Amino acid sequence: MKKSKHLITGSLCILLAGSCQQNSHNTYYSDGLESCPVVASYVQIGDDQVLSCDQKWLTDSLQLPLSFLTEKPEIIHLDNRDEALISDGRVLVSDNYLLVWNNHQNPFKLFDRKGKFLTAIGSYGQGPGEYLNVYDASLDEKNNRIYILPWQSAQLLVYDLEGNSLPSIPLCLRVPKGTFHIDIRDSTIAVVVLPFEGMPAVAWTQDFHGNRKAYIEPAHLTAPQDFSNEVTTNNNVSGTYDVNIFCIIPTRVDSLYHYDYKNNRLRPCFTLNFSEDPIPWHSYLELPNHYMGDASHPVQESEMTFVPSPPSYYIIDKKSRKGAFFRLYNDYLGDTEIDWPIYSFYNGYFIKNMEPANLKSTLEDALKASNLSEEKRQELTALHESLRENDNNVVILARLKE
Repeated sequence: MKKSKHLITGSLCILLAGSCQQNSHNTYYSDGLESCPVVASYVQIGDDQVLSCDQKWLTDSLQLPLSFLTEKPEIIHLDNRDEALISDGRVLVSDNYLLVWNNHQNPFKLFDRKGKFLTAIGSYGQGPGEYLNVYDASLDEKNNRIYILPWQSAQLLVYDLEGNSLPSIPLCLRVPKGTFHIDIRDSTIAVVVLPFEGMPAVAWTQDFHGNRKAYIEPAHLTAPQDFSNEVTTNNNVSGTYDVNIFCIIPTRVDSLYHYDYKNNRLRPCFTLNFSEDPIPWHSYLELPNHYMGDASHPVQESEMTFVPSPPSYYIIDKKSRKGAFFRLYNDYLGDTEIDWPIYSFYNGYFIKNMEPANLKSTLEDALKASNLSEEKRQELTALHESLRENDNNVVILARLKE
């Protein structure tokens, strides 16, 4: 069994002056970041090149069109049958399927790419083939499999695309919060967890029988025993298992990683350096050609409850290293601003799962604009008229540009 400690340490991150506030320079750039300053540089850390952003140089603020990042979206009206109804939730996408899930005591629901409901996957509960809150999931159309990882679980639940429960896969460690990647070709499961104190590994590989192949010790990535902290993966870059381990209690200097599970390495790839103390709440996201991130500060709601302040979002081009704060606008839907923009990108798509009433309201605001072309006005009007408030949700799905 191999063991690795190849991790970036906090001492490699240089603290820079600056704050996370956007300045008053706010320009709409249809050409993206060409006019922005260089805000980051590549630093060699062992075998890895890490894009390190000088936060003090993030001074421009852009109104960025979605078309800069994605192809034209599909608008998918989901099936209106009672058994197909969903609420808000995450959508996983494959060539021919949509898998929708949330943590509102509803089972996963499988649709085709036209929105036709196919079947429920498992059910909410604690019996065989059932699950409570789910932390991560995977839709593998090619191999006729759906994998579900509940919170605090010692197994991966497995189903086929007809909704049949199959034998689960034992995990070699119980996972409080974690993400996973399945490599069918060599029968390997790669797992990255939020490594609470006392856990022997932050990442490992194993076979389908629960036998561990290799692992990485947590070292400085050990997280305080608080479920406010997170580990995420977004899978937006083909062939890359990206991992964001971030702590908000307390916040700390960190990086976005790639888990190179074939060589048992957590490879740092991006970091933003803060000079503030305490460091803001923040997270990172990787796209094919860019890195994104957000930063906010805790606001106390009650004696024991904190919520984030309105976040600042930034984007950096991997090649030019130019970057800026930004707001994202859906120019396909009449330049409507997109809330929580970086949380809409995963599995190679921009995805919005919207209730019809909310989408109608968005379109009504867009149709008030005086600068819409007649063609665009007709397109948005037709979409508006197709929506009924009691219908099932609508999925807006746009593939990321490579």
